Amino acid sequence: MIRFANFHSHVRKIPLSVPASIRDEDISRLEHAWFGPRFCSQRRNGVSLFVGGRSGLECLLHLQYAPNASIHVIEPDPALYASLSGLLGQDQRVTLHNDLDGFLQNKQDIEVLDFVRVDDAHYFTVWKLIKHFQIRALATEISFSDSIYNVSEQLRPHIPFLYLAHASGRGRGFDKPRPKIAVSVIVPAYGVAAQLPQCLDSLVNQTLDELEIIVVDDGSPDKCGEIADGYAARYPGRVVVVHKANGGCASARNAGMDVAKGQFIGFVDGDDWVTHDMYADLYKMTIEDAADVAQGGYKFAYEGGVTKDSDDIYAGNLGIFKRSGVVEQPQLLLTGQPTIWRRIYDRELLIENGIRFPEHIKRFDDLPFQFEALSIARRISTTAQPYYFYRQGRVGQDILAKDEKLFVHFEIFDYLKTRIISRMRADVISQLLRVELNTHAWALGRIDKHLVSDYTARAIRSLHDGYEVLSTKHKYVILASVGPDAAELLQNALRLKKSSQSAAFLK
Repeated sequence: MIRFANFHSHVRKIPLSVPASIRDEDISRLEHAWFGPRFCSQRRNGVSLFVGGRSGLECLLHLQYAPNASIHVIEPDPALYASLSGLLGQDQRVTLHNDLDGFLQNKQDIEVLDFVRVDDAHYFTVWKLIKHFQIRALATEISFSDSIYNVSEQLRPHIPFLYLAHASGRGRGFDKPRPKIAVSVIVPAYGVAAQLPQCLDSLVNQTLDELEIIVVDDGSPDKCGEIADGYAARYPGRVVVVHKANGGCASARNAGMDVAKGQFIGFVDGDDWVTHDMYADLYKMTIEDAADVAQGGYKFAYEGGVTKDSDDIYAGNLGIFKRSGVVEQPQLLLTGQPTIWRRIYDRELLIENGIRFPEHIKRFDDLPFQFEALSIARRISTTAQPYYFYRQGRVGQDILAKDEKLFVHFEIFDYLKTRIISRMRADVISQLLRVELNTHAWALGRIDKHLVSDYTARAIRSLHDGYEVLSTKHKYVILASVGPDAAELLQNALRLKKSSQSAAFLK
């Protein structure tokens, strides 16, 4: 809640002729920043315009915080106009108008409006104002039927600072112009020449115009590089190719991130493909919900054109099954299967938090990236609409491994513990423990029998080390909520802790 100096003294000045409902709504709106963080001119001698004067409370605050600015108020309602005249009519800094035409006729030499606030009922005046003035900041209310995305697309080219208060209670501010590239999609390509054309066809035909496709040829031994160059020649500006020596999928994705220019970043594996509306829809979701991450659904794709719905985690706030909307508890997504390619991520957020793919980890590098990115996302928007087709059964996929390759999990969690435990909340660390438990349980369910004993011993040790910040009681709560295989691993780790404590006591 916002606190204003002398706020209640201003409230007491509101004439009794103003309906209590309008007065109380204005109080609530100001305290909760209904029209965003700006409520007055940011310039010492700026000019502000309120279209819909309401109770006059906003004007009183404006006069307090920008005492040298001038204010124009348009109020067509005769009763409210009379109340505003009694409240503000004697102040030479304030000029009242009955309608927009009256303001335009008497605007004198005004060319710039430093701050404009427009009520929903008067939204139609916005375009007339844009035609006549340079507007530095606009806060306006839009109705249920209006889309934040659509209105912002129309207004952002004209106004440097824009705040849209949606009648649903959502609001969104924009202080930057619409990006030239909204989304950069990174496609690591190695040994997928047979599947790469289908992947790239699905991307070059995206309905989002402001999209760049970055294909990273990771020293592929087949024709991936040639195929990518061919698409770049056919789609200049839309397809960018990076050729590099082979370094693994993590290094390829990082190379793509290094050259990406989009506001958001997405990833598509070179052997998968997406629907043509995926990135337009996800980008709209980030705008509508002011989200750092937008997530869609996906399908498993098998040879012969067979697809199967995924077993997904639904965590939105809309509908009976919570299949869409804002994820109000982002930590619920942290334990899901690594599916980095179904999302777009705010690029600045990744850069600010140093989130990249760990190149020393040669497989399953998507697990640490997903966990870190989702753990720091302030707002996540989701839909169950399936956009992504995740190919199954291709020879060479890491997910098919059953041998020593699975021991990479210990490198992964050593890396994540150093990144997460020292700087994250207990609920995130708790989810990291759950992810490690589930990962080891999954690995032990498929690893070659002669490796089970060694893997189990290392898993117990890994689960014992590094989670001291979580209490034993907390760990027993986790124990009761995981599957039997994971529970057995954690039980053994807890026993190891007790034996270590006993040994230390005896010494």
